[in-house]
Amino acid sequence: MRVTSKLADVEFRFGRIERDGSTLLINSHPSQAMQTTVHMSPDDFLAFLKAMATSPSALFFLLTFPVLWFKHRNSRGTERAAVTASNHPQSGMGEPW
Repeated sequence: MRVTSKLADVEFRFGRIERDGSTLLINSHPSQAMQTTVHMSPDDFLAFLKAMATSPSALFFLLTFPVLWFKHRNSRGTERAAVTASNHPQSGMGEPW
């Protein structure tokens, strides 16, 4: 997930999720350079659900999620294959397999 603001442009990867009393703590993945913890209260969660339920874009995203996810996974695979191919040029000696 990308988080963009005037303060930062950060790729946020989810790590450990835990509860502290009535607050949900969403930690960034340990491999991230900038460790982050998101504190989500019950009011924050309800506000999130309300925003999702009243946003036509969010509802369309949820309805089309399986297709979007499949396309996203395939495009990432294509990008990885292109990077791998550019990092390992063929010797010109026949088929690569």
